[in-house]
Amino acid sequence: MPVGLSVGGALGDPSPSRPFRPSRYVPVSAATAFLVGATTLFLCFTCPWLSEKFSSFIPLYNVVVFLFTLANFCMATFMDPGVFPRAEEDEDKEDDFRAPLYKTVEVRGIQVRMKWCSTCRFYRPPRCSHCSVCDNCVEEFDHHCPWVNNCIGRRNYRYFFLFLLSLTVHIMDVFGFSLLYILHHTKQLDLVQSGVTMAVMCVAGLFFVPVAGLTGFHVVLVARGRTTNEQVTGKFRGGVNPFTHGCFKNIAHVLCSSQAPRYLGRLRKPQSVQVQPPFLRPPLSEAQLAAKVLDNGIQQSKSSLEIMESQSTDADPPPPPKPEHRYPGLPHTQNEECSLLTEAPPTPSLYKYRPAYSSPGKNHTASTHSSKLDY
Repeated sequence: MPVGLSVGGALGDPSPSRPFRPSRYVPVSAATAFLVGATTLFLCFTCPWLSEKFSSFIPLYNVVVFLFTLANFCMATFMDPGVFPRAEEDEDKEDDFRAPLYKTVEVRGIQVRMKWCSTCRFYRPPRCSHCSVCDNCVEEFDHHCPWVNNCIGRRNYRYFFLFLLSLTVHIMDVFGFSLLYILHHTKQLDLVQSGVTMAVMCVAGLFFVPVAGLTGFHVVLVARGRTTNEQVTGKFRGGVNPFTHGCFKNIAHVLCSSQAPRYLGRLRKPQSVQVQPPFLRPPLSEAQLAAKVLDNGIQQSKSSLEIMESQSTDADPPPPPKPEHRYPGLPHTQNEECSLLTEAPPTPSLYKYRPAYSSPGKNHTASTHSSKLDY
């Protein structure tokens, strides 16, 4: 799946690694084989007679239509459909248990619900859905197509729609020109060219009905501004679709709008970074040793630098700074710390003659003690 090419990108992994399933590649391989094989046989066995009998423009026209069909098929198969990256493991961990299941937003005056995705751990934007096959949330999810082995979303729906249109035209051309060849060779049906042409015509007629029906279905969806998921689930069956802008604007939006951004980053090659511990110093070069390290211009050699480093490591740590003066009015002495612990600062003159008041508890204790002595 093309989404697997984006695993390990800059913005986060779309989904964890899943076991390889060869059965998922059977439909896309069969579609590619029928498309390329039938067209090759038609160009090799039928087109030479058509170019000689009618015009050389017929083979050129069929080649151009085939290449256009194949290009859109490859774009729909290998392009990122618009996968949203998952939230990190530690991101919105509480919201996974406490968040409500739905949130409502307003789009053009109409209330649209957004559902909480427990797998990707975020609220899905409008028209977004989680694909059970790819295990990813895709923007404007249409459906998962097994014939291209990819989800059809906002980024690759244009190419899928053009692939259906061009494939329908190509099948009609192959069937019509093959029928014309058979009608002109009714008496030569035993030839190899006639047998191959009838086989190609049968394959084209077999695939014409389902392909044409699917193309018509998507033409109606584009004209109404809906997706296959919305049409099948009947999301706007009983109300108004806020995402439609009219038939012509809807078609112009699908075919002519700018390409939607890609939310998953590209693959990045792992870069090896050598990290050294901070206590290991890189070796000094000769140019660094010859540099001037002092302001007076004296140069030091490698041995002197090593001696300085050893002295700096063996030296005792510097003593702590002396405490500042607690009382700026007192003179500074050597025994300042002891004097600060034993002596109090001088009392201002305003409070020298203030009588000392003792606490009631102390007075009561003193009176009680004196009365006991009297007895």
